[in-house]
Amino acid sequence: MTTSIASGLKLCLRTPFAATTLANRFAGSPAIWRLCRNDPSTHLWQVGGPKSSVAVKVAGGESAALTLVRESATLRAMPAGNLRPLGAGSHLRPTDPIAWQITPWALGLTTWEAFRRLRESDQQGREQARAVAIETCRAVGRLHTAGWLHGTLDPHHVAHTRERGRVRLLSCVWATRAGKRTSDGYGGGLVHLLSPELASAIERSRGNGVLLNRPAEVYPLAAGLWWAATGTWPLAYHDYRGVGFDPQAKSRSHLRRIIASGNVPLAVPTVHSRPEFLAPLAAAMSPALSRRPTAHHLADWLNAIPL
Repeated sequence: MTTSIASGLKLCLRTPFAATTLANRFAGSPAIWRLCRNDPSTHLWQVGGPKSSVAVKVAGGESAALTLVRESATLRAMPAGNLRPLGAGSHLRPTDPIAWQITPWALGLTTWEAFRRLRESDQQGREQARAVAIETCRAVGRLHTAGWLHGTLDPHHVAHTRERGRVRLLSCVWATRAGKRTSDGYGGGLVHLLSPELASAIERSRGNGVLLNRPAEVYPLAAGLWWAATGTWPLAYHDYRGVGFDPQAKSRSHLRRIIASGNVPLAVPTVHSRPEFLAPLAAAMSPALSRRPTAHHLADWLNAIPL
């Protein structure tokens, strides 16, 4: 196995032989392994070769391994157009549980990366940002139409591939069918992008899962696009203190309670962030669920912006 790991880098997890063999076969020889994430409980590799490029995820420890097993099952059940496991396995021994998963590598920019020029005040990045935002909304809309919810939407979890403009939704570990509660331990993803009602539901659930709905997911969709466009959180972070935020607490639960209050206003757009682009996103973050558009309608709103 050829890798691009720097010498001396310590790995906490071993990649199972079955996963290594299968990934090398998909990639072709020579297969180049690049370590993209090296957390204590999870490794993510990109394995590329003359035949294809795949992602290999390895998780160790009871919680991480069971989460990866659940994600593999979810990916198999999700509607067509999303990533499908090319291979997955687990050995859930009480003393040394481990799981692995191989999926196609989504070659292309994430929504966050595609917005870089707009964040840097590059006028030529405006049209690309709008096109990518529309693609992102359409992808989420297709997921919702198929009766599914992603659960942890943010601009890093959407890849715009080179494959006929196909959009791939990533990090689907908490995805669930509409009308079904999320798995236990659900935390909602990036706290700053949560809708007030979902932040409240998570706090009330005490880790026992929540019932997601489309309006609650359109909110982080719009909030994530705001963040991608401006590089700042959609809520006025400096106003958090006015509703009891303690920056020293450093607790996701504490921050969720602040957002759940609904008392933190939207941030004031800066000149470079194009208020006309942010206006539809602000409307999609309305406190009233009935006033939020569907993901497809938000795409239409963005498409109507004169640039």
